[in-house]
This record gives sequence, C-alpha cells and structure tokens, in this order.
Amino acid sequence: FPGKHYYVRAYAVNSVGVSYGSKIEFTTVSSTSLTIGDTCQGGIIFYLRGAYPNLYGLVCAPQDQSTSISWYNGSYVMYNTTSTALGTGLSNTKSIISFQGDGYYAAKLCDDLVLNGFNDWFLPSRDELGLMYTNLKINGFGNFSDNCYWSSSEDSKLNACAQYFDSGNKSCNNKLHTYSVRAVRAFGSNINPPNKVGN
Repeated sequence: FPGKHYYVRAYAVNSVGVSYGSKIEFTTVSSTSLTIGDTCQGGIIFYLRGAYPNLYGLVCAPQDQSTSISWYNGSYVMYNTTSTALGTGLSNTKSIISFQGDGYYAAKLCDDLVLNGFNDWFLPSRDELGLMYTNLKINGFGNFSDNCYWSSSEDSKLNACAQYFDSGNKSCNNKLHTYSVRAVRAFGSNINPPNKVGN
C-alpha cells in the first residue's frame, strides 16, 4: 500500500533451528503525501514528477559526503560524461568510475555510499545539482554549506561542472580542485529522464 511503513526480517528454518536476518524498514511511496523537502527513500526529496504508481523522484543524502574531494583520480582525460540534464547523473557516475577505477574521488565516494538502507547513490548531474540548490538550499532544507559542490557533468578534459551554494552560480572548474559532494538517488517506477527541468 502507498504511504505505509513496513518492517521486514527474513528467517530460515532447518534441523539446527531458526536463523534470523537483519531487520529492514522502508516506507512505500505515496504521491498524495510527499513534497519537496520531505525525508523519504533514504534522503531529502528535491524533485518529484508524476503520480502513484508512476511517481518518480530524486532525493539527496541528509548530509555532505565530503567537504574537500577532487573530481578526478589523478589523470586528465575525457570520460564522456558531458550530459548535464536531469536524469543523467547515474549514467555519468557509472561512466566516470568505469574510466577511473578505484580511488578516492567524487563519483566513487557517492557510488560506494551505503546510507539509510540504500546503496544506489550517485554524483548528481549539473541540472540535478541545480535543483538541489533551488528546491532545497535556498528554502532552508538539507543543511547545505555555502561551499562549492561537484556535479558528475564534465566540461572538458581539464574541467567539470560545479555550483557555488552561497550564490547559486554555476561554474566549470579544474578537476583537481577539492569541493563538497552530496550524493543523490532516484526512486519510483519510472527512472527515465524527465522531459523538462522543474518540480
């Protein structure tokens, strides 16, 4: 049922006895009760589209994953992640990691994140990051700093897109610079990119 909170725990019975798995809890999505700034699906909602059962949304983690991390992993190459649109952050993140591999850098930090029972976090695209600023930061949601935040969208071999959360200005900065990172994830039955930006 939409909008209900559930607790689930697996168990197995054999000749030795009963063994229990970890307790998992989740809330199902209801379009009538959700709005921008609500906590749901492991994070804070900053985008919603559609209606149940075809509701699509994006949430960001409740806190920054880093306040000082580079975009790249030591070498300047194009990663073919120039997509900036809403709905492209996940594919950008996967592409960056396929090129850069292991290490400590913005996209990998988000991809490795396990938070509030979810492990499908990613580094937002430029437009997804912009919605986090517009729909959350300037409305007092999300406990964002006034730092500059990385997106997963690159501009060139040397530069990637970022946004300053003090002024809202967007910029393309050198990938070696260290900025803040806030991971995001998508939820809902329709994970295709929306037709237009907005809430």
